[in-house]
Amino acid sequence: MELKSAFDHPGELRVSGQAKRFLSEAAGWARFLSVLGLVLVALQALVVLSALLFGAFSGLSMGPFESSVIMLIYGLLALFYFFPLYYLFLFSGRAKRAIATDDTIALEDCFGYLRSHYRFVGIIIIIMLAVYILAMAAVAVGSFASIF
Repeated sequence: MELKSAFDHPGELRVSGQAKRFLSEAAGWARFLSVLGLVLVALQALVVLSALLFGAFSGLSMGPFESSVIMLIYGLLALFYFFPLYYLFLFSGRAKRAIATDDTIALEDCFGYLRSHYRFVGIIIIIMLAVYILAMAAVAVGSFASIF
């Protein structure tokens, strides 16, 4: 009788019970965070829609921006927040399914959604860093120009 090792098939990835527990716990936290985030995005979208429809913040002004422009920016932020939260939600569902049914396809899908989540978040962070750097450069140039 020949014993089989986990290394007999090097192209296959085997998931241990401990890894399944870790993935299950991560999926639970991902579900909690995604649902909470989606609820907050829905509330933000509701505030934006009510403000635009009913003019709730008609006196609001931030420098050259009127309230409708500010509400439009908040609406766009809600839209940007929606996608990574949605991907996180899909990750948690597929991870739970993969663990419950030992489904390799669901496991691949869950990691695909996790990759999409992190890619979206990474792109948003890169854009935000670029905006911050440009804003600091503009302030520095403005400060330097005001000296002379």
